[in-house]
Amino acid sequence: MGKNYLYGRGVAFTFQWLPRVIGFVLIASGVTLVLLLFSQVWLRYIFHLPLLWVEEVALIPAFWLYMLGAAYGAYERSHIKVELAHLLTKRPRRRLIIHFIAALFGFALAVLFIRWGYSLFIWDLKFNPQSYTLRLPFLYAHSSMFFGGILVAFYFLIETVDLARQIFRGKAPLFQKTE
Repeated sequence: MGKNYLYGRGVAFTFQWLPRVIGFVLIASGVTLVLLLFSQVWLRYIFHLPLLWVEEVALIPAFWLYMLGAAYGAYERSHIKVELAHLLTKRPRRRLIIHFIAALFGFALAVLFIRWGYSLFIWDLKFNPQSYTLRLPFLYAHSSMFFGGILVAFYFLIETVDLARQIFRGKAPLFQKTE
């Protein structure tokens, strides 16, 4: 088990196993959220029996859906961005530099988001705020901001390093988007 074994395992974890886990949690969160909201609408408007706790429970999968969706978008490099590089220059190297600056900026913003998410995470641990009806700790939902932020920053860092390798070393991209 030399250096190449650990490197191969790290690459497999980063680009194969972790995105699959994120995708599974995204699907589970989405299905849970749809079922909760569907049952709420059905019970409220068909049977006239509103459930007071559905919004509290739906908060948890909604937060995880949003944050892991951002992480998956950063992994796929399909996050929301404005593509103006092709209008600014026709030179491929300059386009790479523009993309590098944008990725670096995205990474910096993700690090700021981690700091904010960490503060909220620690605050939730310290004061244990809870929902009104079911007394669910908000930590379950709010922790997604910290852990999802870590994943977003991680994939932005990979993108930044990948672009730096292409610019300064002339290497091929680590990740090719297939359509």
